[in-house]
Amino acid sequence: MCKLIAAATVAILLALPSRAAHAADAAVPAVNGFVPAAPTLSVVGTISPTWTDNVFFSRDNRVSDFYLEPDVSVRLDGRLSPDLGWRIYARTEINRFARVREGDEAFALVGGRLTQSVNDWRLSLTYENRYVYDGVFQDLAFIAHDVMGSITRTFNVTDDLTLSPFIQARHRFADLAEARQYRLELVLGIEYKLTPRWSIVSTPFVEGYWFTDGLNTGRRDWIYSGSLGLKYNISDSVSLTGNAAYEARTSNMPLRHYQSWEIGPKLSFAF
Repeated sequence: MCKLIAAATVAILLALPSRAAHAADAAVPAVNGFVPAAPTLSVVGTISPTWTDNVFFSRDNRVSDFYLEPDVSVRLDGRLSPDLGWRIYARTEINRFARVREGDEAFALVGGRLTQSVNDWRLSLTYENRYVYDGVFQDLAFIAHDVMGSITRTFNVTDDLTLSPFIQARHRFADLAEARQYRLELVLGIEYKLTPRWSIVSTPFVEGYWFTDGLNTGRRDWIYSGSLGLKYNISDSVSLTGNAAYEARTSNMPLRHYQSWEIGPKLSFAF
């Protein structure tokens, strides 16, 4: 899997235009006054040491443990027009537990996205090829192809309060029948600035899952979550958030019900 991420990263780097390409672009007349700028390369992610009271998301077998969750993406962004942007990216995330090694998991993916701006709303169409593992890149659980559509916007309600609603629908195709599904996400990002560096943050969300094949045929799940955190902006590119989150799942398969708490700091960065 490391070879996949390395190859994706190399592909992104190779996609950067050369100096000769820049010169050629400069010689091409602008279309409707717009000349695309050179794509930008960035690395973004989070590192989260977290305590959870329900490692296996279980109704009856509640086991607590600490885990470390690094989540890193390499992204290449550009524009096709003033209102239409594109992104290609590679991402990996790991959940590594301190004691309960059966809870370890990881995924890696490559993806692409088109985003159209319409009256301050951002409409996106995304494709991702995801590899999901039991353990830290040990046993391949399944390979998925996700097609997603989303809409989001940022509202500056006051100078201090920002609301960021996000809606996304996804269809997952997978080589494992039980993983095939439709998913709906409803998220509301909330940030209230206390000072230029300190903020109170919260991210309530609802997720709905409609499974379509295998042993999960007919299964319907709903996940409800709320969080509250205190965020400190170390710099324009780095922040640290102390966070507590509650999550609950209901399902038409009663054994799939669960509740969980998670508490821990999260270091976020973007370069």
